[in-house]
Amino acid sequence: QLPRLLRVLAHHSGQLVNYSGLGAPLGLTHVTTQKYTGLFEQLFLTRLLPPWSNNDLKRLVKTPKIHFLDSGLLAALRDLSPQRLADDRGAFGALLETFVLSEVLKLSSWTGQRFSFSHFRDKEQNEVDIVIEDQDRKTVGLEVKARATVAAADFNGLRKLAEAAGKRFALGLVLYDGDAVVPFGPSLFAAPISALWS
Repeated sequence: QLPRLLRVLAHHSGQLVNYSGLGAPLGLTHVTTQKYTGLFEQLFLTRLLPPWSNNDLKRLVKTPKIHFLDSGLLAALRDLSPQRLADDRGAFGALLETFVLSEVLKLSSWTGQRFSFSHFRDKEQNEVDIVIEDQDRKTVGLEVKARATVAAADFNGLRKLAEAAGKRFALGLVLYDGDAVVPFGPSLFAAPISALWS
């Protein structure tokens, strides 16, 4: 059951967790599915990203997202060949989001500081893929786009996060498949994914 559940989870990477829906096709209860998913997290195969909120209690009760920590494993579990990724940009987007999250987690571990990671989603379905907070709760939002162009609408979620975080909001980035840094407003920029290493 564990390998089958891992494959199911791979098809839901980057999505909100619904333990009942994930386990039902395998005949697993939501309690068992949650326990098994916890095992995958302890083995560093997956990671749950809690929802961002100004209220710590709300973070605990709202729905997290599940992410794989290894984009290669995710691609293998989803049978994503280079040709399939070239043909299906949606599948590439999910894989790219996983890759960026794993790289950001690695980079943060080298700084000697503690960061918390979450995702942002409001009632109007405005989203930010990754929200990073430092110990002073300064907030950075990262949105990942598997495209070579960026539009103002790509910043809707980041603008909502900036409103919610207020003075704590430090930076909002849309990471995209381009080669230029482009400003889109106060503390909002489009930046190449390669900016993670430069």
